[in-house]
Amino acid sequence: MIPTVGLMWKLMTAALAVLASMVVPAQNAAAAERFWELQLNLCNSGIAGCYQQGRSVPEAGDLIVRLRPDLVTLNEICRNDLPDRLVPSMVTAWPGDRIHQFFAPALRKDTGTPVKCTNGQDYGNAVIGRVPAAAYQGVKTWTGRYTSQDTGNEQRTYACVYAIGHHLGCTTHLSASSEPVALAQCRSLLFDVIPQIRAAEGVTGRTVVGGDFNLEYDTSDPENAQNCVPPGHVRKGDGSVQHVVFSNDLAFVSTQKYSMRYTDHPGFLVRLTKP
Repeated sequence: MIPTVGLMWKLMTAALAVLASMVVPAQNAAAAERFWELQLNLCNSGIAGCYQQGRSVPEAGDLIVRLRPDLVTLNEICRNDLPDRLVPSMVTAWPGDRIHQFFAPALRKDTGTPVKCTNGQDYGNAVIGRVPAAAYQGVKTWTGRYTSQDTGNEQRTYACVYAIGHHLGCTTHLSASSEPVALAQCRSLLFDVIPQIRAAEGVTGRTVVGGDFNLEYDTSDPENAQNCVPPGHVRKGDGSVQHVVFSNDLAFVSTQKYSMRYTDHPGFLVRLTKP
């Protein structure tokens, strides 16, 4: 039987409806932009027993190129590790994007001057991130020393970078000798410092904090890492002392650990998406 014009029109309409239903999920999937955070402690001061003659830095650079994270938080590095290998690795991973970097040294209790690596460079923490060139509006940076400190000479600090209109990223390396002090430092950063930055800059979301908190997730411990997670935020940990805390406008996808030969901490990747 030859289809009538009316029947052909109904068949065509039904086919278009099926195609439309197939296209919509693809458009929705494209709207969720990936935002991956890589947390690294490179043990590169030259002092700690885990030091491996600087080989953790090129190892980390290779991992950055391989994984292409949007944000990298770094602990226990020397200042020149950034321009020597880590920032160029981010540039290689994201050619054409704008790459930001910020290094903040730990400070000596006795002098207030930066702690030094054995090579004479400042020792501390850093944030590296990327912003699509068309979205780049500049960056603002913050660092500070926590009020609560342990009895050692190394005073713990934080480093924060606001890529204007895009994301706020922070890192820190908390007290290794006192869990109560580490928790107080963590709460100071998450409950006080970051809300102050967000209020001052009008940041409404896309906030990620990665670091070596020297705290574990343990609900039986009063110094549980979860106790420094403010409302509206989510924490993911590596099963030990590295954690990533992010604002809940970012959607969690998955985590993965990467074995590192030349440092005593794994690379810890947290895969997120953002609107």
